[in-house]
Amino acid sequence: MIKKWRQMPEEAKSTIVFVISSFIVKGIVFITTPIFTRIMPVSQYGIIATFNSWRSIIEVFALLGLTSAGVFNVGLNDYRDARDQYVSSVLTLCNAITIVTFTVIFAYKNFFTEEFLLPNNQLILMFVWLLFSPAQDFWLTRQKYEYKYKLAFCVTVVIAILSQIIAVIAVMNIDAANLGEIKLWSTNLTTVILVLPIYIHIFVKGKNFFDFKRWKQILVFALPLIPHYLAQHIMFGADRILLSKMISDSAAGIYSVVNNIGLIASIVWSSVNASLIAYTFENLNKKQYGGVNHTVTMLLIGYAAICVCVTVVAPEIMRILAPEEYYSGIYAIPPIICVSFLSALYNVYANVEFYHKKSVCIAISTIIATLVNVLLNIVLIPRFTFVGAAYTTLISYVVLIVMHYIGYRKCNEPVYKNRNIAVIALGCVLACMLCNLLYINNLIRFSVMAFLILLFVWKRKFIINALKILKNKG
Repeated sequence: MIKKWRQMPEEAKSTIVFVISSFIVKGIVFITTPIFTRIMPVSQYGIIATFNSWRSIIEVFALLGLTSAGVFNVGLNDYRDARDQYVSSVLTLCNAITIVTFTVIFAYKNFFTEEFLLPNNQLILMFVWLLFSPAQDFWLTRQKYEYKYKLAFCVTVVIAILSQIIAVIAVMNIDAANLGEIKLWSTNLTTVILVLPIYIHIFVKGKNFFDFKRWKQILVFALPLIPHYLAQHIMFGADRILLSKMISDSAAGIYSVVNNIGLIASIVWSSVNASLIAYTFENLNKKQYGGVNHTVTMLLIGYAAICVCVTVVAPEIMRILAPEEYYSGIYAIPPIICVSFLSALYNVYANVEFYHKKSVCIAISTIIATLVNVLLNIVLIPRFTFVGAAYTTLISYVVLIVMHYIGYRKCNEPVYKNRNIAVIALGCVLACMLCNLLYINNLIRFSVMAFLILLFVWKRKFIINALKILKNKG
């Protein structure tokens, strides 16, 4: 194994290491989730979900989407010989925009209403986090782009472990009614303190604080994408905000745990896509499509299998993550897992759109899907609560995929064999949705699981040969 590892190209090593680091980081979150859900009331867990939803929306204005890998990687590709200067100048731009954004927010609260958005202490925490967190995003994205995985692995894992450990200690040892806010402050403030050395390192190494040329170039590309990122975050957070306002904080808390189960499936893809962006960009530069198509097809097959497996064992995962009062969210899990797969499919097409800087197409696609999401949420949440929110998200992501597929076709880059991708996507969604029927009877569900395992073992040679054929066609 050591010999094979040494013979691997750096790109493969980087992808594997970042996948492992994501497993560790998300794994730490899942390990601590049962602690928080059992110590805190459901309503307090809902406060955390609401804060995170508002932060995802506000950061669109506070960061202008500059921390997005799609936007940031374009600059890394354009400024190959001056990346230190590029990173420091963009970090300065982010900080300036963040300060202006929160000045406007607090001015509005002082003149109009104290109930605007969130309490002041939560907004202050959000401001501090948004001021320093871009440093970690920029540094880590660059490490992935350049396949420098060793230090990035250590830093990512250490920050994740310490922030969660301190949060658990704080919540378990502080006797207070607002445990949700204690968890928020302990987690986010610890992260900021640990990110501070990276923040300083970027400025010391780059020594470029104001660069009008680079600012103009990245803003020309990023500004048209603001509606895209705003719509994307609204689509991600609107359901939790509406559940909190229309039903209760408890409903938002249950739905947040359901989304955490969906994140289990996305652990692999979130790491793979960071390297996939760089790989796709490099091959598009050379007009070499075969390797990208094969790689993406194989990744989607593997990811679809992971999504189905997570859906089948979702009841057991729910029992591990949360106490009995959360179990009513079980039937919202299959559509959320489907959304995790469709998010990966969105990345596949959006990567090509980002390469061609199709800002307007990207924005229009996301806006249309978000409008569908919000309207259906308003209709379905009062009647079906978090289950309605889950199916609304699934429908809106189907719309999103269709729109981005249209945008991808406009790029005139014949990268993928779309028929194969469509078959994989349809098979994954149908298999996940059928799991709803399995949840009714555990005996049937376990029997199906055993049958699938035996079938895989029995037909393993056929499956391997089929994958080889697919590889040759790719």
